[in-house]
Amino acid sequence: MAKKILSMLLIAGASLLCVAGTAFAADVPSAMVGTWKLNVDKTQWNGPPALKSYTVTITNAGSGKVKDVAQWVETDGTPGQIEYTVSLDGTPGPVSGYPNADIVKMKMGKGNWLHMSLLKGGKRVEWGRYKVSTDGKTLKAKEGGSDEKGNKYRWDEVFERQ
Repeated sequence: MAKKILSMLLIAGASLLCVAGTAFAADVPSAMVGTWKLNVDKTQWNGPPALKSYTVTITNAGSGKVKDVAQWVETDGTPGQIEYTVSLDGTPGPVSGYPNADIVKMKMGKGNWLHMSLLKGGKRVEWGRYKVSTDGKTLKAKEGGSDEKGNKYRWDEVFERQ
């Protein structure tokens, strides 16, 4: 359950950052596009158990959209994956492979933070904020919400470019 939440948030966050860069700043897309690996030791977990691993791959899908694919392994060894393509204008986009959400929305916020909401049946169940470091090597994420069992969580994550 923790893997599903984390992966969806990470994917959404990465997608959101990529879209924000494409729509608002020429240098952000190049900073966001690529593969990001979670640094488990630098991540602060408050809620469901930590993940063993988590990797997000962001690609430019054209027309101001980004495609995010995330893969993770939960602490018990269970693998997971989530995928979606979305624009940064707040338009809802479908989510596949993640039972806790069916829709994702992303929008650029103040200070180049990307804001993401995951919805299930029209209700927001998870949220995230994402920003790439000025040197382009680190993606910081703040995520929270409730997993599919209703357990609340809040994570401060650190991803490193691969």
